[in-house]
Amino acid sequence: GPKGLGFAGDGFCHLLRDDVAAMDLRIGMRFEGERARAISRAVREATQTIAKMPAHYITYPNGGQVFVPTISRLRVPGNSDLTIDAPFLWLFGELEIPEQIWRAFQRFSVWVEPALITEWKRLSIDYALGQGRNLPPEQIEPAFVWSEPQRDVAIARQRFTDLQGQGIKLRCVWTDKPLKPDNLHIDHCFPWSAWPCDDLWNLLPSHKEANIKKGGRLPSAYTLEQAKDKIQQWWEAAYQQDEALPVRFRREAAASLPGIDESDKANLEDIYSAVSLRRMRLKHDQQIPEWLP
Repeated sequence: GPKGLGFAGDGFCHLLRDDVAAMDLRIGMRFEGERARAISRAVREATQTIAKMPAHYITYPNGGQVFVPTISRLRVPGNSDLTIDAPFLWLFGELEIPEQIWRAFQRFSVWVEPALITEWKRLSIDYALGQGRNLPPEQIEPAFVWSEPQRDVAIARQRFTDLQGQGIKLRCVWTDKPLKPDNLHIDHCFPWSAWPCDDLWNLLPSHKEANIKKGGRLPSAYTLEQAKDKIQQWWEAAYQQDEALPVRFRREAAASLPGIDESDKANLEDIYSAVSLRRMRLKHDQQIPEWLP
């Protein structure tokens, strides 16, 4: 429990009491009532802790904060339903991270992450000792096992089936080959191995042969440009024309693509441009090999 943990405020305690799972705290999740109020309080407490402690005390050798927080004074709705999305999170403020540090985290994450987890384990043991508890390794290790994201293309596959049932003929976005249930693969435009993202905009209908050849590679700028019309046609037919999916499609695009405002009606041209920019950043930051059909 949170006894003796100075950073654990009322909001955090309520999250524990209401049994809010870690996997619930992700983009797009909706809450109401007491759970919504607890999440608002917990996020506010977390931002204040970050500003007062690590951001305040991590400084350059010659002085000055490395990470500069700006705590928003906007009032977060406390009695209404909430959705964890960009507009909600912006209500709490922002944290400036120097570009060179951000790039280093991206490029050296394979080395940085184990060091962070090791330190996190040490802190957890210290916190437990402060509570008069002894955490043996066999108890603490399972808590630090990373919950790997799982591929989930069920919605995209179901939309393909629905459209086919309506007599709409679909073709591979990469090769323009006709698609049938026995040759359909739902392809991650940006390879799962480099960027595990099951957002709807990233799931595209592909011919089995093309998807196998593409593998873990990134579509080249030319390949993406050649597929532009077919990608937008798929987005429109599969997601925009469905009763339940337009809001989710727009929310996911705003959460993971640059320059997309969730409050605006989804503009497929803007989303395609954002995908192109994200492709360029992935190529630059992770040096993912490119693919040409």
